[in-house]
Amino acid sequence: MDTPILSKPERGLHSQALDLLRFPLALVVVLVHTFPGETIQGNSWIPPFDEYPFFQELLYFIRAFLSGQSVPIYYFISGYVFFLGIELTRAKYLQKLKNRTKTLLIPYLIWNTVAIALLFVTHLPVFHAFVENTGPFHPNLSGFLSAFWNYDDSLRPAIESVKEANTVMKYPIDIPLWFIRDLMIVVLCAPILYRLIRKFTFYPVVLLGGLWFGSLFYEPLNYNGFASAFFFFSWGAYMSIRKKDMIAEFGRFLKPSMLLYPCLGLLGLLFLHIRPDWAPAVKQVNIVVGLLFAYNLAVWLLQKGWCKVNGFLAASSFFIYVSHSLICNKIARILMKIIAPASDVGFTAVFVLAFLLTVGMCLTAYWLLKRFTPSLLRILTGRK
Repeated sequence: MDTPILSKPERGLHSQALDLLRFPLALVVVLVHTFPGETIQGNSWIPPFDEYPFFQELLYFIRAFLSGQSVPIYYFISGYVFFLGIELTRAKYLQKLKNRTKTLLIPYLIWNTVAIALLFVTHLPVFHAFVENTGPFHPNLSGFLSAFWNYDDSLRPAIESVKEANTVMKYPIDIPLWFIRDLMIVVLCAPILYRLIRKFTFYPVVLLGGLWFGSLFYEPLNYNGFASAFFFFSWGAYMSIRKKDMIAEFGRFLKPSMLLYPCLGLLGLLFLHIRPDWAPAVKQVNIVVGLLFAYNLAVWLLQKGWCKVNGFLAASSFFIYVSHSLICNKIARILMKIIAPASDVGFTAVFVLAFLLTVGMCLTAYWLLKRFTPSLLRILTGRK
């Protein structure tokens, strides 16, 4: 996700498959973040889900099949590309760090700053009808600094129906940027991963995967999502460092992944109803299967000639990822007030429309920036 799109003569089928995945994966992230989750139940603008059974089933479907699937694949792609075709010397690593400062750190700082500024703007009186406020707005330095790591929510007034004041999240203020935050930490550790994989081949990946799975039983193992970041990044790194043929390696799991991914999704959906405590374990397995499924599907579609990489959409995926959460829930709240749905279908339509508007607005903003201020777009996305 943090790499430029290659022109067609510069890449093989496997690289085209990775590029083909970027935009659909970004859409999945937007969909997951637009539709409400359990954490916002109790907000005055969200009625209890059990009043809308069809909508609740749709949320379960999203959780079982889509939630949590995109970011691990982004980590895998990042690890694969980071080590692609290189020997990681000290000079090469320093050059990589310099590049990632442009592609990761600067956009990370900019977009979190934009989120802070937007928070100030939405607390202007003109927006009070669309912002849930139960107390005065008292911004402070602690809240400002926390916005760039684990946001402690002290920039907001207390929302008693949802949470107490100063609740610490696991995310920066622009929530999807937790992926960028964790990726930057993994990149700092890249030389260690490189040496371990060179010496012990796949075993470090297995160990990191074990820690990630172990977090099901002991959550601190995946503190801030770092176990997931290290596992999938190192898996992608292994494929590059050991010069594995991804099409051949993953292709062996074509039929099993095509069968297992939907079956595990349905099993997870069933467990959400009858054994919610078992659903996370099924989901964890399906995240791994989902990576194989997504890559094999992309390769198959390209081989059949049914899909081609759209350079504009692939290049826009990072912009969509970092910007969408700033507007998706605000759009949903506005639509909820305007439409005031009284039925299950109407309630569902609000969030479908919010998703479509979010994607459309992000793509429009990306196109306008690319057309009229390409230099600014390069800074905002860290792309060349």
